[in-house]
Amino acid sequence: MLLRRVMSSTSSSLLRYANPTLNHLAAAVEVLTPLSLAESAWDNVGLMVEAPKPRLVSQGPKRVVCCIDLTTAVVTSALADPSTSAILTYHPPIFSGLKSLRLDGSSLQASLLHCIAEGVPVFCVHTAADNCLNGTNDFIAQGLLAGSKGGSARAIKLSLDPPVGHEGAGSGRIVEFGEELEKAEVVRRVKQVLGLQYLQAAWASEGPELISTAAVCAGSGSSVLKDVKTDIWVTGEASHHDVLAANAKGVHILLSNHSASERPWLASFAPRLADQMNKAAGVEGAYEVVCSKADREPLQVV
Repeated sequence: MLLRRVMSSTSSSLLRYANPTLNHLAAAVEVLTPLSLAESAWDNVGLMVEAPKPRLVSQGPKRVVCCIDLTTAVVTSALADPSTSAILTYHPPIFSGLKSLRLDGSSLQASLLHCIAEGVPVFCVHTAADNCLNGTNDFIAQGLLAGSKGGSARAIKLSLDPPVGHEGAGSGRIVEFGEELEKAEVVRRVKQVLGLQYLQAAWASEGPELISTAAVCAGSGSSVLKDVKTDIWVTGEASHHDVLAANAKGVHILLSNHSASERPWLASFAPRLADQMNKAAGVEGAYEVVCSKADREPLQVV
C-alpha cells in the first residue's frame, strides 16, 4: 500500500506539461528509470524539446518511438507515422550548449526543429536507465548470469537515497557467477544477451583462465570500471590505453561497440513503458511503444 501511495503521489506531481502525452511519459519514466538516478554532474536527461502545439492523433493508440540516438533516419521514420506522439531517446540529443537552432545547421539541429514543428516532444533517459533497477546494466548482468546457479549482481557504486522501488540502484554492475567459467562461455553469454555475432576481446596475459567475476557497464565504461578488480570487464567501448592498463592489471576485456551494448535493452523496456503509460493515462491501450527500426549501431564488422 505504501509503494502504491508513493507512486501515485509521484505521478500526480509530474502533471506539469500542457501535453498529456508528456505527463504520462514523465510519470512512467519516474517509475521505471527515475531521472534522479542519472549522473547529474555531467549528464543531461529529461525533456529535451517540447512542442508548443502537440500533434493530434485522431485514431488508434498514440505511439512513443524509442531509440538510442536521435538520427535523421530515426526522426524521418518517426514523424512519417501520424500516430507518433513522442520520441524517447537513450542518448541526449542536446548535451553541450547550442548557440543556435537552424535548419541549415547540423543534422541534429534540423531534426530537433522538425520534431518541434510536427508537435512531437523528445525525452531522454540515458544514465538514469543505466543506474536504475532493470536498466541497461542489469539487462547485461542478468544475461551473463543466465545458466549459472547461485550467481548475483550488484551495483559498483550505490546511488544515494534512491527512489522507492529502486533500492540497490547505482552505476555499473559486479557479477559473481557462483562458479568458474571458461572464457569462451562468457563470450557466448555476452553475444547471446546482446544479439551479436562478434565481440572484441583483449585477453590479459596474466589474467585468469577461468572466470568467476565480471564488471559490467553499458556504453563507454572505462570511467566506471577503472578501479574495479574483477576477472573480466564487459562494456561497449574503451580507449586503447584503458584497455592496456586493465590488461596490465590482469583484467580481461570484452567490447561490443558503444550502442550495441545499450540497444538490446530497449526491446525489453518498450512494453514496460507502454504498460506504465497506460496506467498513468488510466486507459488500457491508450499508448503503444515501439523501437525505431531506423535506429542502428553505426559500426559494423566488414
